Amino acid sequence: MPHSDILDRRQPLGKPLAGSVVAHIGIAGALLLSYILKPPVETFGEKTASSGSVGINITKTIPIPQREGRVNKLAHDTQSVVPQAQPKKQEVVKEPPPDPRAIPIPSRNALKKPAPQAATRDIYKPQPMRPNQVTSSTPEALKSNNFAMQGAGGVGIGENTTLGSRFGYYVDLMRRQIASKWNTGGMANDGRRVLLTFSILRDGTVENVRVATPSGNYSLDTSAQRAVLEASPLPQLPQGYQQNSAQVELWFQVK
Repeated sequence: MPHSDILDRRQPLGKPLAGSVVAHIGIAGALLLSYILKPPVETFGEKTASSGSVGINITKTIPIPQREGRVNKLAHDTQSVVPQAQPKKQEVVKEPPPDPRAIPIPSRNALKKPAPQAATRDIYKPQPMRPNQVTSSTPEALKSNNFAMQGAGGVGIGENTTLGSRFGYYVDLMRRQIASKWNTGGMANDGRRVLLTFSILRDGTVENVRVATPSGNYSLDTSAQRAVLEASPLPQLPQGYQQNSAQVELWFQVK
């Protein structure tokens, strides 16, 4: 029957199996013949020797002889043969307990504890009214040298700032810090100015930054707002300032 593939044909295994058996028998015979015909090998030791094991005992120390010589008494410390008296034990003297009726005397070297002092606050107190003082229902106009003060690069304080004239040092610090963040590069000195309003919290955080009076120049208004936001946080409000936040007006004008 013809096959479509050569791998489908059956191959006889009789001849390869017979050749393998003959080869193995030949190898076994050669090994046996070489063992019979090998020359005698000279052996060492006694013919009645044991299995060849050697006993080993573990030792902790090796007795090495020490070299001993005459001791030079001048070069080595020697023990005196004269009997020495035993050292006397020092008795510990206990101090008597203090008399409960005794009055302690303060020492000059003793550390003195600082006396607690109450924290002082700078609180504004108005002066009492005089008997001949004339009163009016119209409040006094707020006036300060800090208002409309020109700053670095043209940063000034508006009139509606609630810090008043008592904290001029803080107003100057705030104005300088904001002016250092204002970038006026590329803006023309055309006399325009923008008025901003914002709030300062007790810790110096700036909030609610907005344009109260625009200048008509979008770049000027935007750069002024960015300067106030980048300057946050400002220095903390003064301790004498009673409110938790301060309302500030700032105007910006390129100088």
